[in-house]
Order: sequence, then structure tokens, then C-alpha cells
Amino acid sequence: MIQEFLLSGSIGMTFLVAILTGLVVYWLILKWKYKYPSGPTAFPLIGNMMQVDMKILHEQAFEWSKTYGPVVSIRLGPMPFVFVNTIDTALEVLVKKSTDFASRMITPSIEMLTYGGKDIAFSNYGLIWKLHRKIASKALRQYLQGDALEHRIFDAVETAFVEMDKISGQFDPEQYINFIVTNILTSLCFGGKYDFQDKEVNYILKAKDEINDKFAKGILEDFVPGLKYVYKSEGFKEMEMFTIDVIEGFIRRKYKEAESTFNKDNMRHFSDNLILARMEAEQEEGKDALLGLEEDHLVQTLTDIFFAGIDTSRYTLRFALLHMVAFPDIQEKVQEEIDNAVGRERLPGVDDRPNLGYTEAVLHESMRLASVSPLGIFHQASCDTELSGYRIQKGTNIAINHWALHHDPSAWDDVDRFIPERYLGEDGKLGPKPKNWLPFSAGTRVCLGEFVAKPELHLIFASLMQRYKWKMQSGLCADITPVGSVLLLGCKPYKVIAERRI
Repeated sequence: MIQEFLLSGSIGMTFLVAILTGLVVYWLILKWKYKYPSGPTAFPLIGNMMQVDMKILHEQAFEWSKTYGPVVSIRLGPMPFVFVNTIDTALEVLVKKSTDFASRMITPSIEMLTYGGKDIAFSNYGLIWKLHRKIASKALRQYLQGDALEHRIFDAVETAFVEMDKISGQFDPEQYINFIVTNILTSLCFGGKYDFQDKEVNYILKAKDEINDKFAKGILEDFVPGLKYVYKSEGFKEMEMFTIDVIEGFIRRKYKEAESTFNKDNMRHFSDNLILARMEAEQEEGKDALLGLEEDHLVQTLTDIFFAGIDTSRYTLRFALLHMVAFPDIQEKVQEEIDNAVGRERLPGVDDRPNLGYTEAVLHESMRLASVSPLGIFHQASCDTELSGYRIQKGTNIAINHWALHHDPSAWDDVDRFIPERYLGEDGKLGPKPKNWLPFSAGTRVCLGEFVAKPELHLIFASLMQRYKWKMQSGLCADITPVGSVLLLGCKPYKVIAERRI
């Protein structure tokens, strides 16, 4: 019957059947050659797209792991994804076989935003990436040798405090936290001091929020191969405008200004240190060694540090403040420690961190419960390899479920409770990092800005706790349930009352 139909002259249908037959054969070959983890049943062509909720995919993957095991595979359209839900399998990906899984999933929208993968966060592992990261790491270390970061934090929080002191009654602290974090990152990367109502900085932040929202909803071109060549969705067009207005119009412009006024005897900010680190690498390695490492790469490095630092820091601090409202007894302990170790006459500094172990433990526990970047940045297998006994094809996308690691009841006692003491030693000081605490990832792809983010978050949080007692209007309760998407988890809008302590 099929032969009669095909011979009837229906060339289009014959072609369609041939395509489908080819896909089935290809699928059978892959199934024979590779052995993927189990997962929920996928539908033809669309895979598991109808079963996935992008707002809670991290929770879904954790629930699936209870049925299918610590690693779970699904398909979103034609793309295979493997979710890693336990610390042992996560460390196999991140550390033990780090180079096997060091590539990145670069979608059309990411490719456009990163100039074809010329950043550090999303670019594929290789010689250029290693040299690029080496230069960026050196620049950050050089920048942090002095007290510049501490001074920038002080400037930002003091400016915000002037505005907050004017408030009477309840208010939403979001814009003040946003200002502090954005001011610090802007001055860190490019220098200068910014007013609370600075129009350019506020525009940049608003544009980034809009892009985050587009990513959270999904960009159609990222799921339909080749679509960008025949059709551009509104979301994709907005990302193109973001690249023009923000990355080109702000980041590159600031970099070019730094380059034109660079003086190695007067290092002003991270851009200067990045320029110097590249010059030194050129002297050490030779110009030929830096072929392929162009200005675009340095602009993208600044973009990575600037926006990654802004997003995770402000989301983390909003949660930390909300947790203190929800747990006033813990807030009191934090403030008692700060009063004893620092007093109320000056802001907490970097040198105070060893004496503020409980305060940092509170921040760590807030980061665990909130898990603002629940799936991190997806990895991709750079070669055919194995994971937990499964045979994984090159190009498979791997998601480390940080939310699952942070909510694994086998790793954390009373997993849903807020217990800062988890992170303290017997002497009351901050102890070794718990194995399952992994907000900055690990291994080859560990967060480049980790050693900037930790002191930054700690000093901002300690300063907020030192100056104000935080609470809600009588009769209201704090809702600490995370909301958002696999890109970023935040807290619901909330209002607080800040009673000045000093």
C-alpha cells in the first residue's frame, strides 16, 4: 500500500516519508551507540516541551530524580539535556571530568549577545578561552590588591543610606539594593561615582531587567534551528537592540574611554587592570600567542563581570534582607555580632570579615535556601564521554541543578529550616564550606567573579544590618518563597520598615 502511494507521483509526500525514515534510523543508531539516563517519556519532535515548566524546571528535575535516579535526561525539541541532581555526579562533571564537560550551549540569542561566544561565561573551552580567563583573573587579582573595592562599597552604601534615612513608614528596598550593587559594579569596572538618580545607570539596569524577562520566557529562535535566518521574534529583536544600546553604547564606549586615557602609573578601575594584564600577556607570550584575543573579548569580559555581578548580587541581597525580616531572632544575633566586632562608629570593612563569621554564615544559608541561579549556566559535552556510567554524546547539554544540591535532605539536616550554624565550627568561626554548598559552581568553569562577590555581598549585608533594624508592618508576614525561572530566582515584591540603629 505504501509503495503504491509513493509511486502515485506525490513527490512531496515521498520526500517527507524519506525524512521521517531517516530521522527514525538516526534515532535508532544513537540509541544503540549511546546510553542516556532515564527520564520522563518524550514525544516525537517536541520532546518533553509540553511537560516542562520553565519557572520550576529545577524543582521538576529534582522530583524526576526520585524516580529515574540522580541524572535525568529530557529533550526540548531536538536538543538533549541531562540534569545532574546530586553532589557526586555534579563533581564528576565539574571537577573529575571538567574538560569533557567544559563547553557551553550557545544558542542564537547567546551567540548574538556574546559576539559569537567571545565572552568567558558562554564561550567554549579551548586555548583562547584559557588565555582570556587567565588575563581576566590576573586583572581582578591586581584590582583587589588594594582597598579600592572596600572604598567603592562604602561610597555606594553611604549614598543609599542618605536616601533611606529620609523614608518614614514602609517601603520597597529593591531600588536601594539595586542602586548599591549597580553603583559598585559600575565604579569597579569603569570608575566614577554615581548619583542615586543617575539616568544612564538606571536605564542600563532597566534594560537588563527586560532582557532577563525575555530569556525567562524563552526566545523562539533558540529552540527552532535556523529560524533566525527567516524570521526574528520580538524577543530576539529586543536582544539585538540591547547589544547595540547597552553592550556597544555603554560597555564598549566606557572601555574605549579607559583605553584612550590609560596610564599604567595611575590604575583607576578594573578596565585599566584588564588593559594592563593584556599588555603584560603580550610581552610575556608574544603577539602571536594572543591572536584571536581581540578587543571584543575584553569588552565581553567587562560585560560578564558587570552584569553577572549585578544580577546575582542584588537578587541575593533582597533575599537575605527578607530572611532577616522573617527570622528576627537571627537578625538580632547578626547585629549583636556586628556591634561587638565593629561597633557603630564605622562601616564593616574587609579586615572585619574573620570576626563576622555568624553574619557570613547567615548570608551562606540565605544563598542556599534561595538558590538565585538554580541551574547555573548549562555545560555541554565537548566530546563523547561517560557520566555516572551512561554514554553521553558530544554536544549534549548538561545542567547542574544547584537548587537540588541545596535542598537535598540527605545532605542537609532540617533542609527547609534556616540554620546558619551549619557553616560554623566549634569555635564559632566560619568553618569549611559544606560539600553540597555550590552557588559559585566549581572546577574549570567556577565563577570568575567569586572572590569579588563574596566580600562585596558580606560588606553590603553587614552594613545594612548594622545601620537598621528590619521588620514588616504589624500583622504582615514575610513570604520567602522563591519565584522566577531557571535563569534567576527572586523573591516576591515586599515592603519593610527600617528603624535606624545608628
